[in-house]
Amino acid sequence: MPYNMDTALKVVEQIGKNRNQKFRIDDENRFAYSNMIRWVHGDAEMKCINPFTKEIVPGNLNAGIYISGKTGVGKSWILEIMSAYSMIDNIQVKMGEMQRPLRWTNIRADEICDEYTAEGSFRRFKKMNILGIQDLGSEPVESMYMGNRVNVMRQILECRGDRTDLITLVTSNLPFTHKRFTDLYGDRVASRMKEMCNYFEIVGLDRRNI
Repeated sequence: MPYNMDTALKVVEQIGKNRNQKFRIDDENRFAYSNMIRWVHGDAEMKCINPFTKEIVPGNLNAGIYISGKTGVGKSWILEIMSAYSMIDNIQVKMGEMQRPLRWTNIRADEICDEYTAEGSFRRFKKMNILGIQDLGSEPVESMYMGNRVNVMRQILECRGDRTDLITLVTSNLPFTHKRFTDLYGDRVASRMKEMCNYFEIVGLDRRNI
């Protein structure tokens, strides 16, 4: 859909300010917001970061989003704000043979694990068309239901990594190139993430204290 980047950034900033008057787009987060706007609009000029070399490279409009950064820099806000932004023009996305609105549910990784502990299933997260996972890596390594111990997030990411008709969006303190990421989720998930998601990093101070 046609759009103007300057106008889009102002709209995104206003959405953020409606949630918290201290919110602002600045040099530390502008790259991520600008290119998520391009991603939402299907703009072939979208860019992301090579997670290994840190170079700016062309993005993949058919992949999801992975945002890493320290606690408090505003990672989770991006997914919340951009989900709201995508609803303004009812932007549509074609997934396989199905066309649907580009909007998604954001849920913390530990809450997904809590659901398994309470109900014994996380099947719906495997199949959700578009899923936003907040704070990946902060959840328990294993969750237990009826004596069965499971690395819930590893299984969800493995399943979604095998599908080309699902979109996965993630925020985490861990870059997916980090050894701890591989330790938590395995080589298979770590190797799939570069194909599954465009990678962004947010740097800077804890914005909660600004």
